[in-house]
Amino acid sequence: MRLKVKKLLKGGEYFVSLENVDFNFEETEKIEKFGMPSIDFSMDGLGSHRLNDLNLSFEARSVDEAEEMVSRIQYCIKDKLSELLSKVDTFSGEEVIEL
Repeated sequence: MRLKVKKLLKGGEYFVSLENVDFNFEETEKIEKFGMPSIDFSMDGLGSHRLNDLNLSFEARSVDEAEEMVSRIQYCIKDKLSELLSKVDTFSGEEVIEL
């Protein structure tokens, strides 16, 4: 997954927006099988979002606060993507059963 991060310093406030750009081939295959993951950013006041609809914006009082928030968000996304990529489809298939 690629994530676009925009940063703007204006009037002493640090504005940040993050937006999903796209998914790589392997992520797209897993999403088609297992569905679009959602991430809950409620603890950071940003709500819950599906990865394909990811469009977050926030403001911070310092550069350190802004960078820490971006790092936390990126970590959560990477963690959710790792969880998705580790899933294995053990359900799909076909068999003939003797009755």
